Amino acid sequence: MDFNEIPYDWLEPATLLEVKPNYANVGVLPYPTKVLLVAHSLATGSLQPGQIVEVTRGEEGVALCGRGSIGAEQIAAFRKANMTSPLFVTTAVDAGGAVKASGTFTFAGAVTQATVLRFKVAGRPIRITVNPADTVTVMAAALATAINADLDNVVTAASALGVVTCTARNGGEVGNGIDLRVDAAAAPVPSGLTIAVVDMANGAGNPALQPVLDVLAKTWFTDVIVPWGDATNMAAFAEWLRVRYTATSKLDVHGFVAKRGTYGALGTFGQLTNSPNLTAMGLNRSPTSPWVLSASVGGICAFHLTNDPARQLRSLVVPGVEAPAPADQFTDSEQNLLLNKGICTFDHLSDGSTVISRVITTYKTSNLGILDRAWLDIMTPKTLSRIRYDWAAYVSLQYSRSKLVDDESSASFASRYDDDEDAGSAVVTPRRMHASWGARCKLYGEKVWIEDVQATVKASVFQRASDDKNRLESRQQIKIVGNLMVLAGSLEFQV
Repeated sequence: MDFNEIPYDWLEPATLLEVKPNYANVGVLPYPTKVLLVAHSLATGSLQPGQIVEVTRGEEGVALCGRGSIGAEQIAAFRKANMTSPLFVTTAVDAGGAVKASGTFTFAGAVTQATVLRFKVAGRPIRITVNPADTVTVMAAALATAINADLDNVVTAASALGVVTCTARNGGEVGNGIDLRVDAAAAPVPSGLTIAVVDMANGAGNPALQPVLDVLAKTWFTDVIVPWGDATNMAAFAEWLRVRYTATSKLDVHGFVAKRGTYGALGTFGQLTNSPNLTAMGLNRSPTSPWVLSASVGGICAFHLTNDPARQLRSLVVPGVEAPAPADQFTDSEQNLLLNKGICTFDHLSDGSTVISRVITTYKTSNLGILDRAWLDIMTPKTLSRIRYDWAAYVSLQYSRSKLVDDESSASFASRYDDDEDAGSAVVTPRRMHASWGARCKLYGEKVWIEDVQATVKASVFQRASDDKNRLESRQQIKIVGNLMVLAGSLEFQV
């Protein structure tokens, strides 16, 4: 018998009983999902760069990041999509010399009767009432006043001579993703009046993501959401994710980022990285800002892939994300091409809501430049992370102080310690570890995370290192379960 607390030479009469768990038959261990949202803050935010705090309510972003900040919208969007997963927030403020994006509404003409005009600015509804006596200068001033009255909006407005100039509160290229539009679907612009819109543009100088990532060091996070999709930050993000996923780091984490753009722009965006641990997404001219899209999808993934990492996310509604106008939605052919370029796809319902079509990673080619779909769907790295975490935790719990011997040490010894149900945990052999792997795979198979359990367990190999008696080496095979993505059939009629 193996004891941790009872001395082997205790002579005083006593009944001594250790109390300790036996993990031989433990189920799949809980997965410690922990999300980090990197928020773009205003100077008025109370959370200083480098600090990390837990956030339980969506409205907390206003104080942490400043009212009207991108960060406040990110936090609210995540909590709208996911109310239960642990969420932590850190911030970055505008980079020095950052240029704020701007766009305009230009009024021309007049109205013949009192009319309500409706607009959307960063997806937020704005309305004004105009009268026949109002000049374009008066109408523009009314719109600017209405925009500025919405203190949670991510832009401010100024008017002059019939032109309303909207300027992002946060500086950087990220502000170019803010949508400006006349909401003609809700209230058509009357004859005699025109309102021309110039999209937000010319923002430059996003905050640098690398200093934020450096602060995280060895802190465990399973998902990280960022608002910046520029080439420099994307490269830094992908490399950081790669290092965290290595065997020596064991800090598996998945990244989420989004960008507003046309088919061509999003195709270029998807080609920036080739990472199995990074999910990139975007919509063309959605009223909703891209950082809301990434925060909402990240929240959905954190919740549902914790429940079942192998199950696809298709048809789940993305709360708070408004569909683009029908003319701006991608066709099925464009969606398929975007998937090949590393961009997730979405469908849109008649009520204006957005649902997930397919969530993928940006991985497209092997290190030799060969087209490769091994890491295409987000379920692949998420399932592998879940299994790797569970197996490592199980081995640590069950064999934390075990001695290692060969299967052939002696026939009697092997028969005693290779029976996983009867043996203690003080000694482990390759054969016994293989049996433990088989037992865990049976659990993974019951959860339908993997398939062909018997064949893959049989193909797995455990052996003691020839040049290090303290090292047990393995090649563990699994086959991740598939998902019904495409049904291709031939519908034949008889003549």
